[in-house]
Amino acid sequence: TYMATTSRMIYAMERNNTMPKMFGNVHPFYGVPRNAMWFNLLVSFIFMFFFRGWSSLAAVISVATVISYLTGPISLMALKRAASDIERPLSVPFMKVIAPFAFVCASMILYWAKWPLTGEIILLMVVALPVYFYFQRKQGFEGWGQDLKAAWWLCAYLPIMALLSLIGSKEFGGAGLLPYGWDMLVVALIALVFYYWGVNSGYRSPYLAERQEHDEVLEGIGAH
Repeated sequence: TYMATTSRMIYAMERNNTMPKMFGNVHPFYGVPRNAMWFNLLVSFIFMFFFRGWSSLAAVISVATVISYLTGPISLMALKRAASDIERPLSVPFMKVIAPFAFVCASMILYWAKWPLTGEIILLMVVALPVYFYFQRKQGFEGWGQDLKAAWWLCAYLPIMALLSLIGSKEFGGAGLLPYGWDMLVVALIALVFYYWGVNSGYRSPYLAERQEHDEVLEGIGAH
């Protein structure tokens, strides 16, 4: 499952100009991005070398997946705020309650992963930043300032979560500076602060303008 999904993610990153062009190639007959699959195989060998076992690697993958869940509620509510005029095929009621609750839950799961695993995962996120900066430089850092402004909440959130994991209760691998029970309350409150920061930092990106133009073209075709 991961081999299939991550190879498509690498392919999508190439389409967003954050990976080399070779990863955008799709096999003409099988329809799969083979270069991206080979790349993922190489990365998996590197991870197996450092983590030395499937159990530890599975834990790393699980926690990394939780971090990807953090962006969902914030992205949804930021889009609802910045692109309220774009038609949505699906509307879920009570999202103003569900979204912050989901973000807090994901933050709790990240905290429950225990130190030092949380710190290791967040370090892996930082290690990938040079790749991002390299491709941003190739594009002349076009729109980078606005993207960075919208991403400051995440840049601050991850180190703070690592710190909370380090000083949290001993039940979750921390130093015990935050007693059990109170540590989860602190995590929940801080998560809410970052949730609203993230939602309010969203902006109307060029991708939304492209989507709107695409919808208008389809409407025009349908009218004819």
